[in-house]
Amino acid sequence: FQSQDDSCVPLSINCWPSENGQGGCDVNIEYELEHTHLELNDVSIHIPLPIGCTPVVSECDGDYAHDPRKNTLTWTHAVIDSSNRTGSLEFTAATAIPGDFFPLTVAFVSKKPYADLRAVDVVMVDDEQSVKFSTETVFYAEKYEIV
Repeated sequence: FQSQDDSCVPLSINCWPSENGQGGCDVNIEYELEHTHLELNDVSIHIPLPIGCTPVVSECDGDYAHDPRKNTLTWTHAVIDSSNRTGSLEFTAATAIPGDFFPLTVAFVSKKPYADLRAVDVVMVDDEQSVKFSTETVFYAEKYEIV
């Protein structure tokens, strides 16, 4: 499934970097789970940083890690579901401009299907007798960027 329609995204991300008057930026990032029937697991939001920039995090729902070798700040959540459908991350980055923080990339997996569909019965073609069956569903984002 591919779409440019914002109403189709399972997780909306808003990033507001603003110059702070000291040669750097104050950055506020928020997420919102748009489809409350979903449960997203192993969610990571990767934020690019300028070379040599060490972010100072002032608020974080979830966890974060700074990787100075990759010049990224990674914001993580084990689970995003209807019980924590919104969250935010705020940090300051010295020697940065607003364009330095894009594109953000998002990764997650879900064992619940996007369309909330499930098989209720499996039958033999010949006699339409029900047979035992099992299902395994995995839904993930192949490429999810905020530019």
